[in-house]
Amino acid sequence: MDVARANELYEIADRLAAESQTLRDALQVEFLSGQLAEVVSSDYDLGEVLRVEQIFGGYVNLSFAVVVATPEGERRFFVRKYKGSTSERDVCFEHALVNHLSDKGFTIAARVYPDHRGETCVRRQELLNGERVTRLFAVYQMLEGEDKYTWISNRLTDEEYDDSARVLAQFHSLGSDFDPGDLAREQPPIMQMVRDLPGQFRAFAAQSRGTAFDERFLEALPRVLALLEQGAAIEPRLHGLPRVPVHCDYHPGNLKYRDEEAVALFDFDWSKVDYRLFDVAEGIAYFCSSWEGADDGEVRLDKAARFVRAYQDEAAKFAVPGPLGSDELALLPRMVANANLYVLNWDLAAYYEDAGVSVDEYLVYLDHQLQFMEYIEDHQHELAQIAEEA
Repeated sequence: MDVARANELYEIADRLAAESQTLRDALQVEFLSGQLAEVVSSDYDLGEVLRVEQIFGGYVNLSFAVVVATPEGERRFFVRKYKGSTSERDVCFEHALVNHLSDKGFTIAARVYPDHRGETCVRRQELLNGERVTRLFAVYQMLEGEDKYTWISNRLTDEEYDDSARVLAQFHSLGSDFDPGDLAREQPPIMQMVRDLPGQFRAFAAQSRGTAFDERFLEALPRVLALLEQGAAIEPRLHGLPRVPVHCDYHPGNLKYRDEEAVALFDFDWSKVDYRLFDVAEGIAYFCSSWEGADDGEVRLDKAARFVRAYQDEAAKFAVPGPLGSDELALLPRMVANANLYVLNWDLAAYYEDAGVSVDEYLVYLDHQLQFMEYIEDHQHELAQIAEEA
């Protein structure tokens, strides 16, 4: 084949590929919009569906706003299409927890609506790789407020830091009497995860594709494994400390704000019953880590102190579980390190389980988590001082 003919055929193939992608995208939008509209129309009595709008930003599940017509006017509902691998038991645990919180007066968490059968989980069959699979859906109250932040865009005002910590304390208290019955999360509790992560991280290392991300991870792996061993060593000292429902993904992107007040808390996808100390520690790791500016790669210790003080002040208003006790505070610095390694695991899992992700994007996440890891180790004494002052 001569060069001119090869060029001509390549041009045709390239144009057909672009047209095929355009058609695929259009069909995907049509399918998702129609599927969500059918779920809300067929399984609920919420009103006539007017339109479906996808809400972008999540990493795991698909989220939509479904607008319906009612005699009082238009209403918006939040509808979630769960990832195909999500178990129904996990989803039912989440729904039971948020409705328990709503019943207790925690109005900033979205209630889940029951369908015609009185169930909160709707099932639909769809084709995936030529096979029929079951997908799960749920309809939630649409929470008001402004999406101001993400898990890495976290420069809150001081008032927002305070209120976010207070919300976490309220959540722990109002959820403390939650009885999940036979429902539970498949994801193990934090200390089992800390024990299991060395094997998981070695398995990730074995999948190395030779990218800059892989090289950075392999270089850091011995240090990460050593710190996981230190993190696991505190487990005997945790026995008997308060265990309550924890959010397990408590970061600024999972709250909405209005006038420097947290007015909505959502994404309970990873919630479970575990040590509340872990939830506070993860809050520090998420809310107080810096992704930009002069302190890029550091944990902002002044904000961590503010977060802990506000949590303690609010938790003191409740008998159960009450403020962090001396035994919990003594373990807080090491649990912050564990929480950062827990977040690192999500970075690694997302990278190694999906060959299509951006190497450059995930290298940024990896570099920052490793910087935070070393900063936390270098400032264990300062974190201990924050705990002592609390």
